[in-house]
Amino acid sequence: MDYQIIRINNDRTKWRESANPANVSIFPWPASNVEDFRPVTAAKMAICDGSLHVFMETNETELRVEEKGFSRVVCNDSCMELFLMPDPANSAQYLNWEFNPAGAMCLEIGTHRFDRHDIRHDNYRDLFQVKTEIHNDGWNIEYNIPLAFLRSCFPSLELKHGHTMRGNFYKCGNKTAKPHFGCWSPIDLPKPDFHSPEFFGNLIVC
Repeated sequence: MDYQIIRINNDRTKWRESANPANVSIFPWPASNVEDFRPVTAAKMAICDGSLHVFMETNETELRVEEKGFSRVVCNDSCMELFLMPDPANSAQYLNWEFNPAGAMCLEIGTHRFDRHDIRHDNYRDLFQVKTEIHNDGWNIEYNIPLAFLRSCFPSLELKHGHTMRGNFYKCGNKTAKPHFGCWSPIDLPKPDFHSPEFFGNLIVC
């Protein structure tokens, strides 16, 4: 799977209108004991103002919002996620941003599920300019990842034209009324596991 990350140099207020969606439409693990819930979900990314801008939206309306602030178990709530390996040619480490509709966040770094550690920022809402919105048709989240933050984790990172990052977008809700596990880039595993970088797609800087 490939996604083109556009670079916005003019009207930065309308980057979402310019970016193409990455549809989180693959649900590899259908529910067996409850309704097979597959919320319509999409993600967008662009580079502008020295940041990687991320927007995700879903039509999920029956929400679970238990976690507040920094939380390792935000994935139990209604949740949308970005897993990002910014510099795969030089580092196998990837970051995972996970958010619920209240803006509670999990952020970790590592090479796989079992070697991760938290990246905690008391002011993460300001650092990443986190904005969430709940409305009648679902909810969305928008945040900005400063390129300076990415380079603090990956010093050799250069987001030049043609640079290819690796990653995946996810929609989940482990303990919601209708548990679900959706992804953008397909995952061929018998059980739900988003920490599967071997199945990441290509995120190509234009």
